[in-house]
Amino acid sequence: MINLTRKQARQIDQLAINELGIPGIVLMENAGRNATDIIQRYMQDQGKELTTALIVCGGGNNGGDGYVVARHLHNRGVAVTILSIKPIDQLTGDAAINATICQNMYLNIVHPQGRGVLQHAGAYPEDQLPDLIIDALLGTGFQGELRPDMLDMIQSINATRELPNTPTIVALDLPSGLDCDTGRPPTSQQGELQHAIKADLTITFVAPKLGFAQPAAWPYIGKFEVADIGISCDWIVSVLGI
Repeated sequence: MINLTRKQARQIDQLAINELGIPGIVLMENAGRNATDIIQRYMQDQGKELTTALIVCGGGNNGGDGYVVARHLHNRGVAVTILSIKPIDQLTGDAAINATICQNMYLNIVHPQGRGVLQHAGAYPEDQLPDLIIDALLGTGFQGELRPDMLDMIQSINATRELPNTPTIVALDLPSGLDCDTGRPPTSQQGELQHAIKADLTITFVAPKLGFAQPAAWPYIGKFEVADIGISCDWIVSVLGI
């Protein structure tokens, strides 16, 4: 199986757009729809209910994937709340398009206020948590040190593991904070280890990422499955020469 580096993951998107002619918005739609199928199957296989979901969306394409998943879950009868880290009118590109669609559908979109991811959402007391939290904060492009707000959000999501009726945590593409190539969480400028999402399930797009093979990544990725975005492995191998 192919293991993609950060650079290769970016190349694939650009080549699919420029050489195959698949618009980025179509790639994002395929990723989100197929991720939704995997989420539903995983929850069923685990014998878990899926009636409520909190989708935490960052400001880039990983957040855009989250908006697509939110829409498809809503269309399948799940009560969704979207926690949008960046105001929708400040988003750009395909993420902005999908966020606007969710807004036009009158999905429940909230913005961070104070600390703690459940308090941000404003809808989940500790005795009534969502069945599912989807991490769509940071994708393969993340490198370096986490911003304080992102660090707070990641810690808040992980803290739900300590609460009764723990939600299932699903990461899109890779757990936010994890380095695509090394499989390690970031370190601060002072050399202190920071945090990454500890997912029950990671739904990675196109192919596993290079860092997933490293033992340091295993406590964070949980189980992982690959979601198709509409391009074949044979084509990937041929264009990347791997």
